[in-house]
Amino acid sequence: MLDFFFQVLRSEPYMGEDVPVRWFNFEKVLEALVKQKTFYLNVIQLYNIVRKVCYIEDESEMVAMLHFYHDLGVIIWHGDTVVLQTQWLIHLFKKLITIRPFDEQVSSC
Repeated sequence: MLDFFFQVLRSEPYMGEDVPVRWFNFEKVLEALVKQKTFYLNVIQLYNIVRKVCYIEDESEMVAMLHFYHDLGVIIWHGDTVVLQTQWLIHLFKKLITIRPFDEQVSSC
């Protein structure tokens, strides 16, 4: 089982690549935003924050960083939205699909 895990890791396109140190500042940005109860942002809003705090000016580097953290499961990047805390999205889906017991449902009659 462990061999399979390492095979999967080695097949990832970013394995063996150096990760810029400034990308680790992105993790601190995520923590700070989540502490402020900001769980998702528009990609342009996030880019403006990252440009100031992480000193990432190049848009292609920003895209590569978002792909990297998305592949790791730290964030969820879909379209123009970046979910900064995956657990928040899981709880949101849970609320949407959970059916409350009959006696807790509000009667519309």
